[in-house]
Amino acid sequence: MNPYNIKVNAVLVAISVVLSCLIGYLAFSIGEGKENDVLCGVFSTVCFMATTVPMVGLQYGQTRLGVNVRVMSFLFFVLFLVSHFCFAAIGIKMPYYIILNGILLLVYCGVLYKMLQINKI
Repeated sequence: MNPYNIKVNAVLVAISVVLSCLIGYLAFSIGEGKENDVLCGVFSTVCFMATTVPMVGLQYGQTRLGVNVRVMSFLFFVLFLVSHFCFAAIGIKMPYYIILNGILLLVYCGVLYKMLQINKI
């Protein structure tokens, strides 16, 4: 029983996961040779997966909820792109990188959770 009335499209989820891995590898490549470049690649992949799967791979029971989730996911995806590539290009300062992107990811997950709790939009 699915309380959120969400359907998973396995092919689109797989495509979004592979896309996230490729963008994470791009972030790793940009930060190559700099301190903590592996951290940049792995955390980028996690953040991009968290945004692309709800944006591309899921179908929502309510059309308005789906549009709202997709728009919010796209905005956070762009925010993560800017953040991760700026940190990768200028070199990662570990505490700032973890704190900023961790807060952004938690805010995204919290807002997504609240949006999915809404029964009627």
